[in-house]
Amino acid sequence: MPIDMGLNTKVLSRLAWFYTGFVIVNFASLLWLFITSYLTIYTDIPLPYFMLYIPSNIAVLALITLALILGLYVYLGVVLIRGGLERGYVPTAFAAAMVIGIVLLFIRQFIASLISLIIALALMVGVYAVLTSIATHRASRYMWLVSTLLIIVTVILALISRSVVNYVVATIQSLSILACAIEVWLIMGRQSQSVVT
Repeated sequence: MPIDMGLNTKVLSRLAWFYTGFVIVNFASLLWLFITSYLTIYTDIPLPYFMLYIPSNIAVLALITLALILGLYVYLGVVLIRGGLERGYVPTAFAAAMVIGIVLLFIRQFIASLISLIIALALMVGVYAVLTSIATHRASRYMWLVSTLLIIVTVILALISRSVVNYVVATIQSLSILACAIEVWLIMGRQSQSVVT
């Protein structure tokens, strides 16, 4: 049963573009995760050391995927802010914290970079909470909620057992892809019904 979150048709149609892009980019990210996991097993060299041996085009693919994900979050934030929802600042702040953290890492400001990336991690939980709050279908809402909880679990597992983290991340991305697919299907269905009527 659909959940009315007060989003107008214009905002929903713009969100459909975000969901579509999110499916594509998360699928590419899932592929990257599979490749890195396979290479870790095949080369018997744990992350991040095997990165020194992989082809540069795979590393470039990871950077492009990250840039696209951050771009999508900025787009999500702008759409929500223009739609009158102040929670749109959360995904925008997440993208900014990630960019600042990565830039600081490249210029070897490791402590400042770590602080920025920890802030980004906290904001990522907030982003998934925002996605939970704007979901228009109960199934996708529960998927975003489970993904939000799994992000917190991932942080705890990273401190205890890193070998399980990849599987949890893959689960989060799979749930995100399914949630986005449901949202796109529902939004497009609503638009086609309004065109017919």
